[in-house]
Amino acid sequence: MVILDDEKKDTEAWDELVTGMNELRLFSLSQRKQILDVEDDINREVVGLHVPSIPDLTEEEEDRVSKTLRKGQSGFLSEYKSAYLEYKDIYRLYPETWLNDEIINYYFELIADRQWKNQKLPSVHCYTTFFCSALREHGYDKVRRWTKRVDIFTKDLLLIPINQSYHWTLGVIDMKRKTISVYDSLGGNHDHTLSLLLKYLQQEHKDKKKQEYDVSGWTLSTPKDIPLQQNMSDCGVFTCYYAERLSANKPFDFTQDDMIVLRRRMVLNILDKHL
Repeated sequence: MVILDDEKKDTEAWDELVTGMNELRLFSLSQRKQILDVEDDINREVVGLHVPSIPDLTEEEEDRVSKTLRKGQSGFLSEYKSAYLEYKDIYRLYPETWLNDEIINYYFELIADRQWKNQKLPSVHCYTTFFCSALREHGYDKVRRWTKRVDIFTKDLLLIPINQSYHWTLGVIDMKRKTISVYDSLGGNHDHTLSLLLKYLQQEHKDKKKQEYDVSGWTLSTPKDIPLQQNMSDCGVFTCYYAERLSANKPFDFTQDDMIVLRRRMVLNILDKHL
């Protein structure tokens, strides 16, 4: 029996923490550090929440990123495996700018590559941003050959960046835990997409393994206790960092306040071609 978890979890404690982080802007740098140190101790010992811990870029890294993002540049910037970027794509990493397919596909290539270099991490397969829309609009036959060189049933995690109605979310199929989840930084529900991905697993198994796939015990969910965006432009960054953290077995230790530094770190990752 497939369990569909639509229960909304209480995020009041997290919302209060984010509000408190916004109020920190009123204090000096040294005061903010003292406040964060105190809140860090309280959160970890009492309520178990994570305060943001995204490190700033070094001066040298900031200089490299600023030069890359300097306006007026055009043409080829970087290529990695099947991902190709021009300067017009990297400019999408300016603050409050919607990410395009090219940036997200490039970043997911880096996520997939990191696992090959570190066998202690979960084994992952990353789909492109075109997968879910093709599956949704044209059915399984359209995507059946997309995995002809990979056995997804040997992987720990399947990561699927999804775009629908100009909004990015992350689909995650956890093969070990038998869960399918959609991580949405706007907190929406995605029952249709969850059912679509479960059906895809059955169709893929039937096509590649020539037998029915037992989906009893699988759980479908849209997690609510996750970092949420506070604007209408950062969904792509949230999607990338949900995937980055899950694929590294790390907690979601970022918030809306970290978006600028995370965008700049993504530029650096692209320049260095590794996470």
